Parts: sequence; C-alpha cells; structure tokens
Amino acid sequence: MSINLFFVLLLSLLIGMFGYFKPTMFKEETKEEVPEFELESFVIYEISSAGIDRFFEGNHGKRFEDRYEVSSAKFSNNSKDLFESISANEVLYKDNIISLEGNVHYVREDGLQFRSDEGQYDTVNSLVSTRGSFVITQNSNRVNGTQLQLNTKSHTVSANAVSGSYQLD
Repeated sequence: MSINLFFVLLLSLLIGMFGYFKPTMFKEETKEEVPEFELESFVIYEISSAGIDRFFEGNHGKRFEDRYEVSSAKFSNNSKDLFESISANEVLYKDNIISLEGNVHYVREDGLQFRSDEGQYDTVNSLVSTRGSFVITQNSNRVNGTQLQLNTKSHTVSANAVSGSYQLD
C-alpha cells in the first residue's frame, strides 16, 4: 500500500468519525438565580443606641442581591410610638416594601389588629395596605371591607365596602 493511499484512507476514516460523532449543540439553559445566602430558623435584629429598633424572623430566608424572600416571616418594629408587628406565610422584602402573601396578620401595641390573605407594608411611609378583603379589630370593635389603607404614622384608615360594629365609649 502506498503512503498516499494510507493518508487518503486515514483522512476518510477521520471525516467519517467526525460525521458520526459530530458534537451536538445544546440549547442554552436558563440560569436560575442563586441566592447570596440562605438561613433556617433565624432572627435578624436592628440595634441602635436606644435598643432593638426592628427585628425580622422566619423559618427559611434567602438573600438575593436586591431582595429578601422569607417563609413564615414576622417583621416587628419597636422604633415608633407604638410597637407593631406584621406576619405572613410568604414575604418579599425589597426597597423598604414588604409584600405579604397568605395569613397576613398585623398587630399594634394599642390592640389594633387586621387580618387578610395578602398585603403590603411600606416601612418608610408607615403605610399598610391590602387589595383584597380584610378584617380589622380593636378591642370589641370589628370592621370588614376591601382595599384597606392603614397609615400607622397619622393613625388614619380608609377602605372600600366597609361594614362592621363599633362601640362608642
């Protein structure tokens, strides 16, 4: 066998192997966002010279670059005139806005409470709001309605489709 024939056969074999074992192109996989860190059963305290201002607790928390995602979360604020806390099954904390989903419960030191299936708490403006139905109570007073707007700084409440009972002292 001549050397030229050997190289022609070798070239043919290599081209055939390349055609048979041709690399397949994989579709680009979507990259899932990875949290910077995760916590289990945690409490985060914000402390000032006056003491504990705020604390944030939950069962499972993820810290991303721009937000926190927490399950079974409770946010408590002790930096205002009245101690207040708000809790929910699922919480997204981003840009000083706490978005709450599932079993939302707000409690204030003076006995004011409300419950809803969803809500939002603007920590800077002290504004608690819901888009859906809610029940708000204080002492023996009870009000039902939709689209609650509770300003905890100015102590004002507005809502739609309101009904309830209120006892005058």
